[in-house]
Amino acid sequence: MGSSVVSSRFSAKAESYEKYALVQKQMAAGLLAMIKRAAHHRSIKHILEIGCGTGGLTHLARAHFHEASYEALDVAPGMLQKAQQKMDQHQLTCTFIQSDAEEWVWNQQEKSKDQILSGACFQWFVQPERTLSGLYRLLRPGGSLFFSTFGTATFCELHDSFTRAHANLGEESVRHGLSLLDADQWIQMLESVGYEDIQATTQKVILTYPTVRDFLYSVKAIGANTNRDQAAGLGRRKLMLEMMDNYEQQYRSEQGIPVTYEIMYVHGKRG
Repeated sequence: MGSSVVSSRFSAKAESYEKYALVQKQMAAGLLAMIKRAAHHRSIKHILEIGCGTGGLTHLARAHFHEASYEALDVAPGMLQKAQQKMDQHQLTCTFIQSDAEEWVWNQQEKSKDQILSGACFQWFVQPERTLSGLYRLLRPGGSLFFSTFGTATFCELHDSFTRAHANLGEESVRHGLSLLDADQWIQMLESVGYEDIQATTQKVILTYPTVRDFLYSVKAIGANTNRDQAAGLGRRKLMLEMMDNYEQQYRSEQGIPVTYEIMYVHGKRG
């Protein structure tokens, strides 16, 4: 998916992102906890954050590393505007950059960062291994990369319901949404480009929504909806209704509709 498409979609959802990005807020706190356990505070002078969004991780990390220089990059100008407002509210300073990280990293000074952070962004990379290599290039020897992302169990109920819907309609199954990577795939890519002391932990979080429609709205409200199946019109509507019906039948409980998120926290160092 092109960066301009991602940029415009996330910019348009900057207002509603704060309200609906519940798991992303939990991921920001979890990643900061990992960073605090691993990082030697005094040696960190230059920090880069990739995909800062509305600044959920930015203001937490900036407040902790208040003496370091801090750059935060995002492709969506609307998100950056919200992030700047958040930093102003907390009286924190940050240099915000609007750019596509996958290209931007190759035009920066090598070995210039002590720490690179990213919260709930790497799943959007078109060329993840190449971009990990570009980030490695920016780290000074001994510098660390910390990131959170979503694992393959994320939205498992939704994917199962789409598979059932396609089968019920006599159609070939199509992947709906991002194709996510598991921890082993991320570790393999990190190793292949030179990272050392790699750690990856995963946890599952289950949210409940009143209806499937409420869940789908929440995904749309943070700009994260994407679809490999571009079919439109009545056939698309028929599939969605069939999927929602399957979701309700298979998964509804007294609490509502369950939605699984698999959260992944990853750390690697440049030797």
